[in-house]
Amino acid sequence: MQHRYRVFLVCAIGVFTSTFDASASVVALPTIALQFGTDLPTAQWVVVGNGLTIAALLVPMGRLSDLIGRKSIYVVGCLLFASGALLASLSDTVFALIGSRIVVGVGSAMTQATAMAILVSNFDAAERARLLGFQLGGVGLGAILGPAAGGLIVATIGWRMLYALTAIAILAIGIAAQRVLRKRVRRPEGAQAVFDMGGAALFSSLLVAGLLTLTLGPRLGWAHPAPLTGAAIFCVLLAAFIVVERRHPLPMLDFRLFRRADFALGALAALVLFMGVSATRFLAPFFFQSVKGFDPARVGLLMMPAAIVIAIGAPLIGRFADNFGVRRSANIGFFVVIVGLMTFALVEASSPTWLVVVGLMISALGVAAFSASNSAAILNSVDRDAHGVAAGFVNLCRNTGNVIGIAFGTAMVTLTMAREGFPPTLDAIDAESGQGVLVAFARGISSAAVALIVLFALVLGILIVWALRAQAGRQP
Repeated sequence: MQHRYRVFLVCAIGVFTSTFDASASVVALPTIALQFGTDLPTAQWVVVGNGLTIAALLVPMGRLSDLIGRKSIYVVGCLLFASGALLASLSDTVFALIGSRIVVGVGSAMTQATAMAILVSNFDAAERARLLGFQLGGVGLGAILGPAAGGLIVATIGWRMLYALTAIAILAIGIAAQRVLRKRVRRPEGAQAVFDMGGAALFSSLLVAGLLTLTLGPRLGWAHPAPLTGAAIFCVLLAAFIVVERRHPLPMLDFRLFRRADFALGALAALVLFMGVSATRFLAPFFFQSVKGFDPARVGLLMMPAAIVIAIGAPLIGRFADNFGVRRSANIGFFVVIVGLMTFALVEASSPTWLVVVGLMISALGVAAFSASNSAAILNSVDRDAHGVAAGFVNLCRNTGNVIGIAFGTAMVTLTMAREGFPPTLDAIDAESGQGVLVAFARGISSAAVALIVLFALVLGILIVWALRAQAGRQP
């Protein structure tokens, strides 16, 4: 096997393991809460703490990998991941488990931020969409197997063995990475090798503040002191970050990157797309379980076809995108997601189950066409020495879009419920809710989809105009 394909396997399996770990942890939460005698909101910090850590560190770790070498960051990330997973399997309190999962998040951020950069550095630009498509297929496969295999492991040998097995798997990947990946021949010297510690700290802090605000707002209410305080802290940290980065000779996030249309518009498109997809994907299980009365196992099966579409479609479409054009393929994927959102705009309480399943599958097909192509376009727009920070930023757009989408979907649904005289909370949605509540909830899903369609149409218009102008500029 050629060296570059061994590199691909090391990176793709590492990303798969990270996705599997995150999706399987969600399934284990009820068992964890029961064993430690705590409530589910506390146990949810096992997942929330891990996710916040990953989001906060993606860009700093990507920038650090550009400076000291991506192999070092990837291998150390695997070791930290394995150590955190092992500690999680041995945790004797829920707070020790949360702390262990934060360590896993640090390691996962290091591997996610560097895997994409390592891949694009080992393959030509004409092959990158195909390889990133295969990597996205690994993400989809992890999302499929995580709940299924994770649920089986938790039910048979326990959640501790789930984390122990994950530790063994990622440790094996780290050992393989140490043997397969090559060190960079040329490293930055002098001022070029200085890491912007202040910028990294401010960036991570403002992201944690912002994501916590978006997470707590729908749960506690936007007028609650916690989200209001979080929003104020976010604004202060954002202003400080901009001032520090503009003055730093070698900032962690160079704002000049946003002058490049491929980078800036690609990042905007990714943020909006994952916002829309996550909003509908978050609300769909409530529709299945509360409106249609399905049990959690059936809900999991209904969510699985969309993940299968990504796992199968992303590698195939990635190969097509390299020949057809990555930006053109990304724009087509963006439009396909709009078609999926149109399906959700038709949702009513009496709508058949298949309508929502089809909507999820169409959106997943759009993600498969968009994600690898858009990532390739963004990474192709920056210099090789900035691949790490660009890859981290690509992953950050996805994670941030997911959080914003959940907050947006929740806000639209609860506002609709409040307008129709029902409690503005998703806790009011269950199998025993009155028909009026369920009708209002379904109308909220439709309203959220309509608002997202308008936003998507505006962004797609910008992308098309930019693509046409770029094509005209290349013609003699």
